[in-house]
Amino acid sequence: MMKTTTVTALTALAFGLAAGAVNAQELKFSTTGSGSDPDVIAMQVWEEYIEANSDLEVEVFDSASLVEQGRQGQALARGTVDAAYMSPAWFTDAAPQWEIFATPYLLSGPDHICAVRHSDIWDQMVAELRDSMSIVILDAAYQGTRTLNLRERMDVMTPDDLAGVSLRVVPSPSNILMGEGMGAQPTPVPFSELYLALQTGTVDAQENPLTLIHSRRFYEVTEQIVMTNHKALIQFPTFSARSWDRLTDEQRQVVSDGAAVAMASYTQSVVEQEASLRESLEAEGILFTDPDRDSFRTAVQQRFLESELADAWQDGMFERIASLEIPAECR
Repeated sequence: MMKTTTVTALTALAFGLAAGAVNAQELKFSTTGSGSDPDVIAMQVWEEYIEANSDLEVEVFDSASLVEQGRQGQALARGTVDAAYMSPAWFTDAAPQWEIFATPYLLSGPDHICAVRHSDIWDQMVAELRDSMSIVILDAAYQGTRTLNLRERMDVMTPDDLAGVSLRVVPSPSNILMGEGMGAQPTPVPFSELYLALQTGTVDAQENPLTLIHSRRFYEVTEQIVMTNHKALIQFPTFSARSWDRLTDEQRQVVSDGAAVAMASYTQSVVEQEASLRESLEAEGILFTDPDRDSFRTAVQQRFLESELADAWQDGMFERIASLEIPAECR
C-alpha cells in the first residue's frame, strides 16, 4: 500500500512538472491596438518569428482584451503577460526620468529614435527600467507623429487660438501638461471612448498620428487636421523580467531578434502609411492646415522644462537626447 502511494505520488509529481514545462513555453503578448493597426501587425510578426525559430508558442491578445491601457507595467512586473508595448507616459511612477521621451518636440522622427537605440542613453535606460519596473526593454519603433485633429474647423496658428478648446489627452501627467502647453483644456478620455466623445461633442479635439486617425475612422467625426507634428512617438516592445529569467539563453536571443525584426517592420509600415494618408484623409473631406509650429514648440517645451516632471530628469539629459547625431545605420 505504501509502495503504491509512493508510485502514485511520484507519477503525479512528474505529470505536474511536465505540465509546468509545457506552460513555460506558452507566452502571452498583449497590445491595446486592434485590427490592422501597425502595433498589432508588428506583434504578429514578432510572434511568427519566435515560433519559427524556437520551441516557444505565442498568443497575441489585441484590443486591450487582456490588459487595459495604462496597466501594462503592472501586468509585466507580475508576469500576468509576458510581453507588451510600453510608451514613456507609463514610466511616470517607477521611472520618472524616462518619461522625458514623452516631451513634445524632443524626438524628430524615426531616424532620431534609431539614434537613441544606438546610444549609451539606451543602455542606461534599459538597465534602470529593469531595476525599477521589472521589465526588459528589447527595442524601439517609430509609432508615428501626433497631430491636432479638430471636430470643427478653426483658424489655428498659435497656442492662443486653442483657448477654451477641450482636447482629449491620454490620462497621464505628461499628456495633461502637453495639452496645457498647446493652449487647450486637456480632457482625459479612454481611447475606447474617444470616437463617441468626438461624435457627441464631449471633446472638441484629439491628437493622434495619421495612422490612427485613419484606422479608427476619426475622420468621420472630425473636420480638420492641424499639422502641429508635436510628438514623434516611440514604442517599446517590452518583456516581463520574471518571464525573461525563465527563458534559456537561446530563447532569449530569439525573442530579442524577433523584437528587432518586428520593430523594423513596424517603423517601415508607419513611415509608408504616413506618406500616403494625407491624400486619403483629404478625400474623406478632412481639411489640412499648417500652424506656426515654432510657437507651439516654444510654448510646450517651456511648460515642460519648467515643470516638476523635469526635476526628475538627469542633468543635461534633454540636451543629450535632442542633440544626438544620426548614425549611418539609421539613415
